[in-house]
Amino acid sequence: MKKTLTDDEFLDTLMELVLAEGIRNLTIGEIAARLRCSRRRLYEIAQTKEEIFCAMVDRFFRGVLDKGEALAGEKHDLPAAIAAYLDEGVKAGARISVGFLNDVEESEAARASFDHYQQTRTLRLAEQVDEGVRTGVFIPCHGRVVSEVILGAALRLRRPGFLSDAGLTIEEAFQEFYRLLLSGLLAQASKLAPDPEGLVLADPPGRTAPARRGKRAKARNTDLDKKLLEAWNRD
Repeated sequence: MKKTLTDDEFLDTLMELVLAEGIRNLTIGEIAARLRCSRRRLYEIAQTKEEIFCAMVDRFFRGVLDKGEALAGEKHDLPAAIAAYLDEGVKAGARISVGFLNDVEESEAARASFDHYQQTRTLRLAEQVDEGVRTGVFIPCHGRVVSEVILGAALRLRRPGFLSDAGLTIEEAFQEFYRLLLSGLLAQASKLAPDPEGLVLADPPGRTAPARRGKRAKARNTDLDKKLLEAWNRD
């Protein structure tokens, strides 16, 4: 470690420590020793150990949101943008330890930061889903309903007890969930059945949009579905 770290480098190093170990089993003295800093530098962040932890929780999740937006903004089409946005959340999950999750759940302030992060991501995804519906990438659906389903699932999937029982890391749980989500939203996943005239029944009952689509539309949707899944699948 460098003898003198900038403020951002110091905060990032502290953040990585609590991500890897949580805060419960660390004292201020131990943290200062591990980071080779004074206790005073830690107390400049916040007044108590829990407040320091909450500040790092907030820093982590704000960073994931900012990076997800930046990565999505670099993409030139919606499928790749959505895949990049979801993927950043999955990769962030790989940095979270069980100890960190346990400590988050036991702290009202830290839990509120996690909740805000997940709510922000799901609302952003709702906007992307609505855009996908308008452009024909996704089946007709309501983005806010989708976002609430995602939020409800996210709040349960992050629970340490569930992850332990399922034998999954939080990264693995969310990656599986997002695969299921994308498969359900894709236009190709809607009930497509050729009729005697070679057309396709693609829209669910009760929709005002035309129910019949030609082979050209089906081929276009298939290409978009493939593109989204290719963008999502990481090596």
